[in-house]
Amino acid sequence: MSKGRYILLAVVCGAVAFALGVIIGWFSRSGLTAEDRAALNKYLASIEDADETIRDHILETIDAQRIRENLRQLSQKPHMAGTPPDLEMAELLRRNWLENGLDEVRLVPYDVLLSYPPLGREGPNNTAVTVDGADPAREYEDTRTLHIEPEYQDDPDAVQFFNAYSPAGHPVGELVFANYGRLEDFDYLRAVGINCTGKIVLMKYRSGGRGQKAKNAASAGAIGAILYPEPADTNEPGGKVYPDGWNLPGTGTERGGALLETGDPLTPGYPATDYAYRLPKDKSNVFPPIPLQPIAYNDAQKYLSHLDGDIAPAGWNGSLPITYRLGPGFTGDWAGRKVALHVYTNTTIRRVYNVVGMIKGEVEPDRYVMLGNHYDSWVQGAIDDTSSTAISLELTRVFGGLVKDGTWRPRRSIVFVAWGAEEYGLLGSHEYVEQFTGLIKDRVVAYLNMDIGVGGNYTIFAGCSPSMIDVIYDTTKQVPDPDASLGKSVYETWSERDPADADADVKVPKLDWPRVGTDYIPFGLRVGTPLFTFAYVHDQTNYSPRAIYPSYHTAYDNMDLMERFVDPDFTVHRAMARISGELIRRLADSLVLPYDCRKYGPSLGAFLQATEQDFGSMLYDQGIGIDALRSAVYNYTAAAEGFHDRLQAIDRKDPLQIRSLNDQMVQVNTAFIDIHQPHYSNKHVLYSPSGCATNSSAAFPGIVRTMCDGPVDDEGWEEVKKEVAAIASTIQSAADVISDVDSILGPS
Repeated sequence: MSKGRYILLAVVCGAVAFALGVIIGWFSRSGLTAEDRAALNKYLASIEDADETIRDHILETIDAQRIRENLRQLSQKPHMAGTPPDLEMAELLRRNWLENGLDEVRLVPYDVLLSYPPLGREGPNNTAVTVDGADPAREYEDTRTLHIEPEYQDDPDAVQFFNAYSPAGHPVGELVFANYGRLEDFDYLRAVGINCTGKIVLMKYRSGGRGQKAKNAASAGAIGAILYPEPADTNEPGGKVYPDGWNLPGTGTERGGALLETGDPLTPGYPATDYAYRLPKDKSNVFPPIPLQPIAYNDAQKYLSHLDGDIAPAGWNGSLPITYRLGPGFTGDWAGRKVALHVYTNTTIRRVYNVVGMIKGEVEPDRYVMLGNHYDSWVQGAIDDTSSTAISLELTRVFGGLVKDGTWRPRRSIVFVAWGAEEYGLLGSHEYVEQFTGLIKDRVVAYLNMDIGVGGNYTIFAGCSPSMIDVIYDTTKQVPDPDASLGKSVYETWSERDPADADADVKVPKLDWPRVGTDYIPFGLRVGTPLFTFAYVHDQTNYSPRAIYPSYHTAYDNMDLMERFVDPDFTVHRAMARISGELIRRLADSLVLPYDCRKYGPSLGAFLQATEQDFGSMLYDQGIGIDALRSAVYNYTAAAEGFHDRLQAIDRKDPLQIRSLNDQMVQVNTAFIDIHQPHYSNKHVLYSPSGCATNSSAAFPGIVRTMCDGPVDDEGWEEVKKEVAAIASTIQSAADVISDVDSILGPS
């Protein structure tokens, strides 16, 4: 190399060294301004991943005995929605959440239509009784049904047996037994010559909603309906009844709402605020059409044992020590008697509250991870759902403590919610989602839900959005099983006890879209928010597949039952809190959201396959093609793979790219919402209920709905054609959401 080139190289190297010195000096010199330091710290925070040491703190700090004391305090007395004890509960939660360290807590009010029987012990009681044929009729008092569990006769806050939103009335008629009150049950009665017109119909709980059973009975001509908890569907065979065991005694029955749709019945689709337009009550079609009353199974046994008529067919029997007959009317010394229903239930607009509290995120305070459960109950509700309220209260202590002592603040905001009036029909959550639909759609990263949080001690029962499956599996691997003697994680026992495929060599837990009625519904079906809902359940091996837990919605769902038979050490409560806490931490603090958009692929393929199998030939005969639907499913699958590849190559030093990809992972869930779907709230093209009681196809629900009983004219087939196109368009839109930035240009 020539001397001149050496000199040139030395000059260049000197210049570079000088520039680096200036840069280093600039950032290290004592004269760096506060604004410069703040900007640098803000950038570093924006690319900082989660502090994994916080996980251990959360898991270790959650205290089973604190949860026990929470539950003892919260379940001391009944707290039915819209009553003074219900408001006391909301105010108690607000105070405790603030004391625990949440940044802000508010009571969010809604004025909703609620329903009550006479309250306290002053008014008349809802009952059934047999009567003779005289005018006026003589009532046989020894046949009058119980109106409340005998142990709670003197508790003014314990509500008598009733089905909310039943019309008041006093119908009198012969009794007919109609099994579960399904359409096929009434079809059978008609087929064997039993006319339900003018009759009172006795039906079992389960296999359908309360209001739907009353609607089916009314369609068959019945003028009144009675529900009872069949012990074969409720109790473990051979088990002892409470207080000697956890099985339901014959003196209790299930209270419950009977609306045909969820949400406030007078403001469908809109929040029940003080300025809301309200339908006249007689313009709403969501109420049961005939008086409806629940009774205990001891009383049901008495009525069934005196029924006349043919013996009930196989599948209609239960475990009561009687011969189940169909009726109509009674035999023996009850011959000639009828049943009189006395239902005094009425409706009124009452104010209910959601309790909403927040820990504000440090980096992305406008992105929210929500944990919710309802705090109202029909009586004490130690299981449903005060167990979840006790858990969430402990989580506010653990997370709030980290914030109070300056140890940690999450990247994204954490929002705790206690929903009001869930038992009446998801009223609190529905009204909230209707009020904040736009905000939830754009900003809520995940909604986590608990309901009947600890209804057993065997394993998890859960459902979620497909994109959340992996993070839920990973989270449950971090949490020890409540039974420490097993030496296993929650994930391991969940895989063994409720596997997705029992014959698989390597088992994974069953985890599909949820199919239970609770507060995730408006988030999932109206907005499309990524969601997870879960609970611990009992071993159902020896139970009816219809079983929930024996004391469901009765006064026997209390602290004594929980401590003696469900979770004596409160280790199940602790496991639920640990799962919730770790999942909240990961979703609120991870730099990159732990979602996998590819998980929608199997669901889309299954829906498409069922559509082709169940309806393909009929659609073809009508000239309705599904090629566009196939194409949309293929395009989504390809787009999800491409997105996953980009996610693996993400530049973790680029906060804008991180934010963009995270938003796409949330928005793809909301992209499956079709705002033009006819139902005011069920807008999800994959998971909304079809509303068709006569076709159980697993095809796309909108196609099942429009094909329900077979289109009978050109207009009907046009609706089918329109629905096929709408579903294809919506799936293609979801594919576009996770495509690269040039997808805005259209197909290449």
